[in-house]
Amino acid sequence: MKTNKLDKVLASIATEHHTTVQEVRREMEYAMHVGQSNPAVQAQWNSIPRKGDKLTLEEFIDYIIKRTMSS
Repeated sequence: MKTNKLDKVLASIATEHHTTVQEVRREMEYAMHVGQSNPAVQAQWNSIPRKGDKLTLEEFIDYIIKRTMSS
């Protein structure tokens, strides 16, 4: 998902929940961190393609979209 499109989605979520885009992004990134810290599913998280060492929110969203559309 392109960053500007993701920003629009995050803005919509923020508006709906009466918060900021930064807070929505922070909460989503925190949820990813918690999920990645779970030893039972680390292999699955590590299998998600990424450009650097750390999986970004954009990379994760892209992965979920592609996986959902191929199902």
